[in-house]
Amino acid sequence: MNFFTRLLQQGKRVVLLLCLVPVGLTSVTAQSQRKQATASQKGAFYTGKYPNLLREAGYSQADIDKKVAKAYHDVFEGPNKVYFEVGDSMAYVSDVKNHDARTEGMSYGMMVAVQLNKKEVFDRLWRWSKKNLQHQSGPLEGYFAWSYSTTTMKLNSEGPASDGELYFVTSLLFASNRWAITPASITTKRPAGYWMPHGKKIALATYTT
Repeated sequence: MNFFTRLLQQGKRVVLLLCLVPVGLTSVTAQSQRKQATASQKGAFYTGKYPNLLREAGYSQADIDKKVAKAYHDVFEGPNKVYFEVGDSMAYVSDVKNHDARTEGMSYGMMVAVQLNKKEVFDRLWRWSKKNLQHQSGPLEGYFAWSYSTTTMKLNSEGPASDGELYFVTSLLFASNRWAITPASITTKRPAGYWMPHGKKIALATYTT
């Protein structure tokens, strides 16, 4: 066996080793994670202790709050905002590039609002969504049209988008628990869970604006 043959065989062994090391590390990591999961059976919902990854990464709470406040200002209030108020009680989140309001943007905006305790913003977005996007009758009753032109002020499409629907429902449940029940104004008092596929009216917490 000459030098080059031995070198080639040795090289194959090195490549094989390099392939096996990550697999071994992954296996060790997976075993460690399983042990940690076993040690802590209850999640944050039950313990009331929610992880803050930025704090765990070493950032101070003051720095985190400042960063979140700036991000909110840029999106909802700054010169390049995508949140626009309509009259004294409604607002929409715009896809400024395509000149439309979409269920994804509206429901994500509501999620941001409820998590940052911005009730007026939440109520404005929800009123606008019900008035301009939600089907009140017919085969799509309870669903939301996914796109509304902010130029023509008409629907671009009557069909729903699943991610927007799910975020609407989730944000309503969050709002119902955070702010409880408030007097109805321009919306009909119905369970937050009413806005489920095919109008499945289930008894969940109520949120009205």
